[in-house]
Amino acid sequence: MAQGVLYPVQYLRSVAALAVFYFHLSETFKNHSSSDGVPIEQIGAAGVDLFFVISGFIMAMIVWNRPVTFSGFLKDRLIRIVPLYWLLTFIVFAIAVFAPTLLSSTKADPLQLLHSLFFVPYGMSENSAVPTLVVGWTLNYEMFFYCIIAVFAGFAKDRWLIVSSTFICGLAFAGFFIQPGNGYIAFYLDPIILEFPMGVLVFHFWRMTSNQQNKLISAALFVTSVIAIALLFNKDPGQYRFIYWGIPATLLLYASLNFFTFKNEGLRKLGDWSYSIYLLHVFMIMGFHKVLVPALPQITIPWPLLVATITAALITASIVSYYLFERPVAQWLKRRRFAIRQST
Repeated sequence: MAQGVLYPVQYLRSVAALAVFYFHLSETFKNHSSSDGVPIEQIGAAGVDLFFVISGFIMAMIVWNRPVTFSGFLKDRLIRIVPLYWLLTFIVFAIAVFAPTLLSSTKADPLQLLHSLFFVPYGMSENSAVPTLVVGWTLNYEMFFYCIIAVFAGFAKDRWLIVSSTFICGLAFAGFFIQPGNGYIAFYLDPIILEFPMGVLVFHFWRMTSNQQNKLISAALFVTSVIAIALLFNKDPGQYRFIYWGIPATLLLYASLNFFTFKNEGLRKLGDWSYSIYLLHVFMIMGFHKVLVPALPQITIPWPLLVATITAALITASIVSYYLFERPVAQWLKRRRFAIRQST
């Protein structure tokens, strides 16, 4: 940890964002005549599980290191999450209104938009919780996790995390027995929520063992976690993804905290851009798939070149997004919040 930055966490954030990007890229192009590569299939989706474990870790670290209030904690999270997500959600809705052929399934549904803006899963059926910006389903879980932490803000910091994690585990345990058909209930009882307490567990174990680091053990855990995830290549783990992907992601995070002690500013910045990468990648993929590739029907694009080109375009767009919108807006909102607090 240097200057408030945990470099291994930044590295893993970038890995998680790019993994999800490559998953969606391969899913989109694998049956397209202009590409000839081998799809990444299901394994890239494990990036989401890594994100959730990292989120649990970071929230535990925030709660442990400084006093947190209900409103203060949620305001900080909203400042971090909302601006870019809302902007891109409105853009998707506008596309659905004026150029619907560019989208695969999203419709200009005002009720779906309203659900999306308030981070609530949309639909009563078990499989209809998709927001206007499809990748936003993970943010619905993130906000749910933040709200649970904020609700228990009155507890001492150690009990606070224990009670929050226990409550989440209770919800997931109930989901195994209830098997609800209502989409709203099913969403919040999905076992994937267990990955947040896994991150909390990593924080405490790392905190207690940080002075007893063993590079050999950490390297072994890292290799084991990567192999465990790789063995599930092209397999959908279903409701047991918290076991098949969540546990390896947990081991990967803990091992990386002790193993990746080097400092690389390029990779750290890639972690800074990871939120923009995650939210923007669907735009970049669909832009290439629906606009650019059809405009070049006679040209076969080699898969490695296609991946490299879209990756470069995505990272460039994410840099612009981060420095011209994401960071400035967050800083402005923080200054406004501080000014309001000073005046009251």
